[in-house]
Amino acid sequence: MNQGIAILVGIFVIGLAYFVCAMFRHGTCDMGKLFRLLVIVFSMGTGIYLCAHAVVLTIASQPDGAWVGIVGFLLVLISIQQTVTMFRELFTKKVDSKKLEDSPQ
Repeated sequence: MNQGIAILVGIFVIGLAYFVCAMFRHGTCDMGKLFRLLVIVFSMGTGIYLCAHAVVLTIASQPDGAWVGIVGFLLVLISIQQTVTMFRELFTKKVDSKKLEDSPQ
């Protein structure tokens, strides 16, 4: 699959999933957080293709293949971690703080 098409499909699917979850959970979707998530998904797709390109470079005996692979791998890990964190934020329960009243001692 073409890199651009794969990234666009990933952005569409994960962005739509986040939008639907936010609408059902909170009744509204924060577009700033959605945009941040879409940038993270874009970087995840880029990291996957960097890893694939690193394999091709290493097979061709290019010395830079390992460095490209390391960067791609770290980019994928960080992106996955941030995506999971953003989806977890949607499902956290709000806790109302109770005002402590003066109680006789």
